[in-house]
Amino acid sequence: MPVFQSPGLADSHVNQVALSAWNARVAGLINRQGVSPFMVLDPRDIRNGQNSKGFRWSANPREPLDCLGAELATKLCDLGWSGRAELHNEYLEYGLVMRPDSTGRLRPKRFVATTELMEWWMTMAVFDLEYFLTAAEAVSGRLCDPEEIFGVSTSAWAHWDIAARKACFQRRLVGKSSDTSPEHPLNVEHLLFMSNRHNRLKDMILAMHAGSFPFVVPQTGDKRIAARLDEVFSFLNKPEYLGRNATSTVAQRAHHLAYIPSVERPQGRAFAFSDPLGVYIRSFASDRLSIDGSAIPPDWVRYSRGASGMPMRLEFGPDDQDPRFLDNVQLGQGSIARFISGYALSQLIEVGPLVTVAAERRPITQVEFVPIPALPRGQMQHDLLGAPRSLQLSDFADRHEHEISTIAASGQL
Repeated sequence: MPVFQSPGLADSHVNQVALSAWNARVAGLINRQGVSPFMVLDPRDIRNGQNSKGFRWSANPREPLDCLGAELATKLCDLGWSGRAELHNEYLEYGLVMRPDSTGRLRPKRFVATTELMEWWMTMAVFDLEYFLTAAEAVSGRLCDPEEIFGVSTSAWAHWDIAARKACFQRRLVGKSSDTSPEHPLNVEHLLFMSNRHNRLKDMILAMHAGSFPFVVPQTGDKRIAARLDEVFSFLNKPEYLGRNATSTVAQRAHHLAYIPSVERPQGRAFAFSDPLGVYIRSFASDRLSIDGSAIPPDWVRYSRGASGMPMRLEFGPDDQDPRFLDNVQLGQGSIARFISGYALSQLIEVGPLVTVAAERRPITQVEFVPIPALPRGQMQHDLLGAPRSLQLSDFADRHEHEISTIAASGQL
């Protein structure tokens, strides 16, 4: 029996070849990290496993907020494909559906967000093309023909080797960067899955594994204390993980399970990604929004692509027959109320995987402790401001300054 079913149980009719390939990919990524004292592959191996509530984080892109400020972060993140591919790296990518109003001016009508993993959609396309096309058509509402999307017939696709199919999928639907969009617009326009290179299953597994060791910082004598997250990332040479809500939260929660202070001896609890493995929309604080002084209509919030408690797709806003638009919606009440943006909506969303944790603790053995060097408090946070990533964000903002000005002049931002 496979360890993991399809993410969110959204694709229970996919064939067994695709499901086996998915499990092989997950197992390969986890096993490649090496043996961990507390992180295990199969959640069924955890005795009396319980669901953790801690592995969730705010979905708004944090890097541009920290480096460029709220106003510029909002404008850049709401740009469309370029903002999505470069900045949406917290395991949620979103887009705005634009529609003309009665005067002909384009305005945001709906907000669409996805947490679906690219690797799963690629697995479906590579190993079960017919099902992939059905799933893509259900999400996009458009006819999905293999020759149009991939440039080959179904029979020709079947004769390609796996590497060729993956390369074609990457080229046609994923793209390389914010400057090189996919050759086909299906995923750009309909957000089937996440395209940002940092929203990969690999990064989440790396962050979870990084936190799964009882890292300690030696003190005077034979004393030691649990290492801080910045010390762990410095030791692992992953400073960029500290600047993202996703990787910092996953590693921190894992480390809190791998090192639990105790009067007698520090303890730990085994944990694993729950079945089904995926990234889910854990909450959306739509109750903080209003329109025309009233609460948001319940049918404006529509979840899909996932069983109860595991949605991976969110559509928010009125349908095309409704005369109202997203830029009529306000966040907050009274004098502090402000009109929303796509970025503001992402700040109201929490995302994260489901994680199974052992009910019982066990003492950490002497050989399991990992001593690492101490780091002055605040040093890494200070260093990140001048890190290559901050310089990349500044350059990205400069390159899109004209685009932002043009959109602002048209009244779309």
